[in-house]
Amino acid sequence: MLGKVTVIQDDQKAIFIVFPGPINIKQGEQVNVTRKRKQRTLKQNRMYWAYLTWCIHPQGGNLQEQGHYSTDALHENIKAWFKDKHKEDFGIQERFSTAELDRQKFKQFFDIVNLELMIEFFEIDTSGFWKDYEKYGAWGMADQEFRAWMDEEIPRAPF
Repeated sequence: MLGKVTVIQDDQKAIFIVFPGPINIKQGEQVNVTRKRKQRTLKQNRMYWAYLTWCIHPQGGNLQEQGHYSTDALHENIKAWFKDKHKEDFGIQERFSTAELDRQKFKQFFDIVNLELMIEFFEIDTSGFWKDYEKYGAWGMADQEFRAWMDEEIPRAPF
């Protein structure tokens, strides 16, 4: 549950947090308090992972020919590439996580990955993905045929 800090003690060892409704925490109980992070939307997240799946899939970008069989591994490779190429542009320090990007920064990240990495470097025509994106109503996933295609198991490396 999100609350708002209303008072910080002078020695900064105690704070007063107001919550919008009743809480289920008892006095003396240990809690973890973190800042609310601005982050990409769930829609952006779904679209990104669908995009990675499409890029790997033989009927999409076919990155399997480049040795990519896992969306998680592809994501890690993209982050490493992005950090190397755009560290200064995005103020990346040590660790880089796309989950820390707000909506606008994630859109910029996605555009750079699409244009510079997929289109220019890998020479993938991603227009097919964007046509599917429009066709299926911004990944509303209402169409079972499309959901089945996206959920299809990606063939694994032959080793």
